[in-house]
Amino acid sequence: MSPHLPTDAQVRTAMETELAESKAVGRRATVTNVEKHLRVTHATFYRNYPELIAWFKSRLDDRHRSATAPKNSARPDDETARLRRENSDLRKLVRIYAEAIRQLTVDKAALEDELQALSSVTSLTEHRRAHDGGVGPLL
Repeated sequence: MSPHLPTDAQVRTAMETELAESKAVGRRATVTNVEKHLRVTHATFYRNYPELIAWFKSRLDDRHRSATAPKNSARPDDETARLRRENSDLRKLVRIYAEAIRQLTVDKAALEDELQALSSVTSLTEHRRAHDGGVGPLL
């Protein structure tokens, strides 16, 4: 390495500075900005610092991934509270639907009884209960 090239520590410091500044300003960090800061040409920089460039790009990828990942701004307590409310709402709906099903079952039985009465149909179950005194079949 030539004496006029910056050390690895200086390059890493410049890269960290570029990452911090770009984040603060809201712009994209680039290797070109690091090169300009250090006054090193592009070809020389890539030839002499490939590991540091790879590290810098991995940091950019990490930052990009975290920025594009779905942001879960809700705290765990908020999420738990939301899930409990949703659970409570679903339980209320189940109770409402269960009551509706029960009512429909009662209505169906009443309509069947009315239909049988109008059709002069005798229920065998009722007929057996009347004659057996409510005792079930003997085996």
